[in-house]
Amino acid sequence: MKIKYLGHAAFELNLASGACYVIDPYTAGAFGTLKYAPIEGNFDVAIVSHSHEDHVSRDVLSHSMKIVNKAGKVTLGGITIESLMTYHDESKGSSRGNNLISIVEAEGLRVAHLGDLGHAIAPKNFPMLMWLDVLMIPVGGHFTIDAAAAAALAKSFEPKIVIPMHYLTPKVDLPITPVENFTKLMDTVEIAKGSEIEVTKTTLPKKMKVVVLQPAN
Repeated sequence: MKIKYLGHAAFELNLASGACYVIDPYTAGAFGTLKYAPIEGNFDVAIVSHSHEDHVSRDVLSHSMKIVNKAGKVTLGGITIESLMTYHDESKGSSRGNNLISIVEAEGLRVAHLGDLGHAIAPKNFPMLMWLDVLMIPVGGHFTIDAAAAAALAKSFEPKIVIPMHYLTPKVDLPITPVENFTKLMDTVEIAKGSEIEVTKTTLPKKMKVVVLQPAN
């Protein structure tokens, strides 16, 4: 599986079969705060955590064969996607609404995207998130969990690879913090030179590692 970071909270998952999935595809220019280029291409499946424009693009959805944006479990072409209801804030959604965590099982890997998770979660309540192969986690705070909460969450769920997202960059004009606020709290960090990482069962690290990908757009 190849995981490509498009920017903000948007990722592409490219499988050996040729299938291409997109997760939380932003609308370019959303709220006047995102300067990332538009997401282009056709996708087999679009996975969406919630309806805010920095996480969903009508244009991208129109170029996607299937859309997964509700809680539950679906199987598409042998790939399983389980979406779990959480909240965008610490008041059970009363401020910013609901949020979906999605777990994709493909090629023997379990990959989770936390969307705009806005509150702490514990392994006892979300055991299906334990020992993931890849965890994509928001770290910028204000609209989501902050760097300290993200670090605590990652250490409690113990994924093999942690990919931070939803943090301050020159192309994001939001009151969120840079990725360094998160990485300084973690033990093993790799700053990738590019936007993509290839993950297989045989190449997973033995201990948890943070991989910071460069936005492609």
